This record gives sequence, C-alpha cells and structure tokens, in this order.
Amino acid sequence: MDAPVDLRSDFLTRPTPAMQAAMAAAAAAPAHFGLREDPRQQALERRAADLLGMEDALLFPTCTMANEVALMLLTTPGDLVLAPPRPHVVTSEAGAPAALAGVAVVELSGDGACPPAAAWHEAAGAVHDELKPRVAALVLENTHNRSGGLPVNVAGTQGVIAVARAKGLRAHLDGSRLFNAAVACRVTPGALCEGFDTVAISLNKGLGAPLGAMLAGSSALIARAIVLRQRLGGGIRPTGIVSAAGLVALDDWAHLSDDHDRARSLALGLAGLRGVRVDIDAVRTNIVVATITVDDAPAGNACARLASHGVLALPFGTGRLRLVTYRGIGDDDIARAVAAFRAAFT
Repeated sequence: MDAPVDLRSDFLTRPTPAMQAAMAAAAAAPAHFGLREDPRQQALERRAADLLGMEDALLFPTCTMANEVALMLLTTPGDLVLAPPRPHVVTSEAGAPAALAGVAVVELSGDGACPPAAAWHEAAGAVHDELKPRVAALVLENTHNRSGGLPVNVAGTQGVIAVARAKGLRAHLDGSRLFNAAVACRVTPGALCEGFDTVAISLNKGLGAPLGAMLAGSSALIARAIVLRQRLGGGIRPTGIVSAAGLVALDDWAHLSDDHDRARSLALGLAGLRGVRVDIDAVRTNIVVATITVDDAPAGNACARLASHGVLALPFGTGRLRLVTYRGIGDDDIARAVAAFRAAFT
C-alpha cells in the first residue's frame, strides 16, 4: 500500500543530501560548549543577519520561541501589541504573548494578510492614560498562514513600518515563511525586513532543515535575546549539527518556487470538483485552503474521509482544510490528492 500523501505542513520537508552530508560532517567535528562558540553557528548567524539586513542574528530551537522573545524585547508587561487578523502569535502559540511577555494582542478587523495602513494608524492612535494600556508594538506575519499563505509585498510592509515610525511603535516581523514571500514577490528577503526591529524566520518548514529558527535584530537586542532565550530553555548545545543544516538551507531556497507551482496545480485541480471550493487567486505561495461544501463533511470529518483515500490534511476551521506543498511532494502526489478529494466529496 502506498504511503499517504501528507499535506499537513511543510514541517515535513526532508533534508537534502547536501544537508545530510553537512550534518554528518558536523557530527564528526569537535563539539563546542559556549552558547555562541560553535563556528558553524557563528557562520549561520552571520549569514542570516546578512540575508535579512540586520546587525546580528541568534539561533533558536523554534520560530515560536523567537517570536516570543521578540515580544519580550520590544514591550513591557501590560502593553498592547497590534497584529493582523488571526496571527500565528494568537492562533498557534498557546497564549504565550500573555503568559511570557505579559502583553495582549489586538487583532485588526477584516480579512487578509495585511490590513491597510489606515487601520494600523487608527488602532495605534488609541488614547493611553493611567487607566488604559499603551500600544507598544506591532507584529506582521509574512506569509500569513490563516490567509492561505498570502505574502505581503514591500509596499505593504513599508506602509506598516511608516505607521510604526509615526506612532513611535516597535515592530516585529514573524517571517516563519519569509522566503516563500520573497520568492512570490520576487524580491530579496531583506527587502521585506527593512524597518523592523526584529525578524524571526524558520529554518525548517520549506527550507528543509530538521529544526531551528533565527531571530535577527540590532546587536543590542540580540545581546538581550541570548539571556531571554536561555531563560526559556532555548540555549541548545551543541549546535554544530543544527547549524550545519541551517547554513545549507539559507543557501538553497530558490526551489520554493516549485512548491508554489504545485500548490497552484493542486488548487486548479480542486477548483473543478463539486463539493470543494478554492479561491485560486489567493494561492500565491505553498498553502491551499479548501472549503468543503458537502453538508455532511465538516472539517473534522473531512480529514478522516481524505485519510481513508490516502491524503492527510489539517483542519483549518469549520469546513476548511489546509494543504501545504513542499519539497518531496511531486506532480504524482498532486494528482493523487485531487483524486482523493474527488472520491471523498463528489
């Protein structure tokens, strides 16, 4: 029996042969004890800082931890943080902004990856006095997961940064899939980071490292981040194997365009099926959100139906499923996925 086509997440991307060779070489090299002593880690942090246009960068176990340390750096307990609707820091980080940074995240109204600058400006203008918390920072997510991986282009990011500067706010970019956004917008990753105080990226997901993330910012902020990372238990050691994989990942991301092409092929295939609705124009990167319109197949049951036909998907709200393409998902897998949807829902 064939293995299922697993479209739940690009976390499932497998390391390339070059990455495996780099990790094997690192495993055979001497280990290093210091928190930033390993030469591979040092090279990775320099490479990430250069790519993102920042002074310094620091290795983290996960992008969630990097996001939370960023909020701790840019705010004080009791502050408000502005964000687009349904950001990852709210939907998928277990209440960490409140529990760890002591802040409340205010989601701007509407849909989409990036509300207009006027919406940010209005929310940032909330009156602060002795009885009300201050708006201290904003978070932008690029690509925006809950909008189906929509990228925010340079004009969008700079509109948000202009509001931050005008209102004296700090700004963090949750760039877990930033390289997907860069490929989709045909710009460098650094072009999408300009003006932010901190930027977090994942090294796994589409980039294919087995784990790891980076937080980039000024040298002063990263110096403080080392302490906060350690406080949260993120000072992993030794780091050579993880860093070796991350270095290869940061030098090999042009292939993400293939993932985007296959996501669009999947969307086009699903759009022609009765019982399934897909917004093809919203498929800009490697995520497809499909809405099941069959009355007796809400999201939870829909995943079980698909699994019985050899395809794994992620529930994404009432009647909605998320499907993610990544290196290792080929054209045959896309065809199998479309056939599974046809068998399950039409």
